[in-house]
Amino acid sequence: MQQMMSRYGGHDFLIGKGKVSYANLPEDQSQVNLLDNYAAEIIPNHYLVSTYDAQPYWMADYTSLPNVPGSPRAVKVGTIEHTFNEILMQYKIKVSTDIYLTHHGNKNVYLSYIMTEGRHLKEFMPNYQKCYDLVLMLCIRDDDLETKLSKNSASLQKLLLINLYKMGATGDCYGKFTPSKTPLGKNLPDDIDAILRKSLATMESDEALVACLNSIQT
Repeated sequence: MQQMMSRYGGHDFLIGKGKVSYANLPEDQSQVNLLDNYAAEIIPNHYLVSTYDAQPYWMADYTSLPNVPGSPRAVKVGTIEHTFNEILMQYKIKVSTDIYLTHHGNKNVYLSYIMTEGRHLKEFMPNYQKCYDLVLMLCIRDDDLETKLSKNSASLQKLLLINLYKMGATGDCYGKFTPSKTPLGKNLPDDIDAILRKSLATMESDEALVACLNSIQT
């Protein structure tokens, strides 16, 4: 049942074939090909691959944060308390999800891992296993880009917004965001919870996400 969560390729299934979104992926699912020929340019120079849309084979779940060659160990940005809606359920379940970021290969290619605490989920998903899901890859093509997220609050906030929107932590599903005490968490504005709450309050479409991302000053 855990693989039915929307973070593993969306909600829609084809009987005997798995998630509908698999058909949208190219045969060559390497990072380079995905960014060059598949990723959506959500705003100018920002190219996104999200497992909520379709899940490349290597964007998987891990029992611990992986040590990948060419990718520093991911750093926690913060924790979002939210309503879990990745599987349609009769009752609302409140969960908390930790968000981690790193870069991969080129320093302008960012990866996001999320880990959802499953204490309440186990009542409905007895076999739920807590893991670190690689859910997002974002490439920012800008010669003047400050690639260190600990020094680039604008890109850090964009990555957070995309993550929360894809998770469905919008409107009434948004609870509270608490930044970590890492260099990434410390590079967020003091009022980041209020900023995110206001931004996500009425974010019901990709167009609303784009408008919000474009409003963030670099």
